[in-house]
Formats: sequence, structure tokens, C-alpha cells
Amino acid sequence: MSIELDYLLLAAHPDDAELFCGGSLIKLRQRGYKVGVADLTRAEAGTAGSVEERAREAAAASKILDLSFRTNLGLPDGRLEDNMAARQAVVEVIRETKAKVLIASWGPCRHPDHTAAHNLARNCYFFAGNGKFPSELPPWRPLRVIYYLELHDIRPSFVIDISEQFETKMKALQGYVSQFYSPESGEKPTFIGSKDFMAKLAARFAYYGSLINCRYGEPYIVDGTLRLDDPLKNHLEG
Repeated sequence: MSIELDYLLLAAHPDDAELFCGGSLIKLRQRGYKVGVADLTRAEAGTAGSVEERAREAAAASKILDLSFRTNLGLPDGRLEDNMAARQAVVEVIRETKAKVLIASWGPCRHPDHTAAHNLARNCYFFAGNGKFPSELPPWRPLRVIYYLELHDIRPSFVIDISEQFETKMKALQGYVSQFYSPESGEKPTFIGSKDFMAKLAARFAYYGSLINCRYGEPYIVDGTLRLDDPLKNHLEG
């Protein structure tokens, strides 16, 4: 792997990146950053859709998001754990891409695999920079981890304005026809496959947008305190 990334997002399943961070990923690419996604599992344990369908859908969504890089680590879906085998896979992709910022889900989450993904991100951020962690690649630790909120009812550390990117985000999501409702495919027997899920999703991102006086926003949380040297510049540039 030769690409070096500015941002690397760790997602438990294909479609998680689009669902929770799609607008942010598009916006970061539009600003010239190299952005990648590492899906931890192939979603083989999912109620709806096959591994092959999810792979095709992820590839199509990646083009819509204009990602610089996407890979699947093939860890066990439905049995994702923060164990040594999983840590080695995650540490390898962090070191290979030399990601400057790591993005992952906040935890604990509704889905156990997402909670495991949170724990892996938190711990592998540290171990990726540990020189004695077993790997043939040199140590590399991202500058920071930022966590996206799923259905957590907590106040975010910051919100990214995705008003201009929202329609493209939804287009990428709706390409996952095996997972989400569409007039052609009908409802799915899952939480996210219901007919009104997309309306609820839009309302959620509209709420976060309202916190920063824009139409749509995606929320994030960080450990510690973010440094800000020029509040006026940050306000003007968004």
C-alpha cells in the first residue's frame, strides 16, 4: 500500500461510514484531503444482504464519496472483539496509511460490533505508535482520534456543516439497496431498513445542523480539549 492518508475512518460494517460521516468525508475530500475508510467486517452476519452485495454497494458508494482509499479487514462480523488478532489488523492499516487523524464510533453503541470497533480504535491508536507492538511496519500514531456519534444522546464536541454535501451523502447511502428502504426494494426486517428511517436520519442531522445555525450537520466528540488559535478565522471558514 503506497497511499498516505490525512483521515482514516474505521467502520464496523460497510455503510457505517456513509451513514454517520458521509457528508464530512465528502467535504474533507472537496478540501483536498486524502480520506480513506477501513471496514472492519464484511457484514456476513447481517440480517439483510449478502457479502457480495455489500461489497458492490461499498465500491459504488466509495466512488460517490470520492474516497482516496477503501479496504475491508475481514474480521468476524457478529463476533467482532478487541482481541490481539483484531488489534494487529487495525494497527497494520493505521501504520500502512500513516493516517494523521483517526475517525471511529463513540461507544458504547447499540450494536455490539460498533462498541468493539470503538474499543479497537481507542486502543489501536495507542498501539500503532508503540515500537514494541508486533509488526514489521514502523510505529505510527495519528495526531488525534475523533469519534462520530451514532444514536448517542450527548452533546457533541463539534459539528461539521454538511448542508452542501447532504444530498450526495444520501445518494451514497441509498445505493445500499440491500440495507435501506427504496420503492423498488421495499422495507427490510431491520432497524435501518424501515420505510421511515431515512426521514428520521434527516431529522437527526437537521437537529445537529441547528446547533451551528446551518441546515444539516454531523456530530463528533473528542477526548480532551481541541486547540483553537483563531476563533474568527474558524467561524469565517466554517
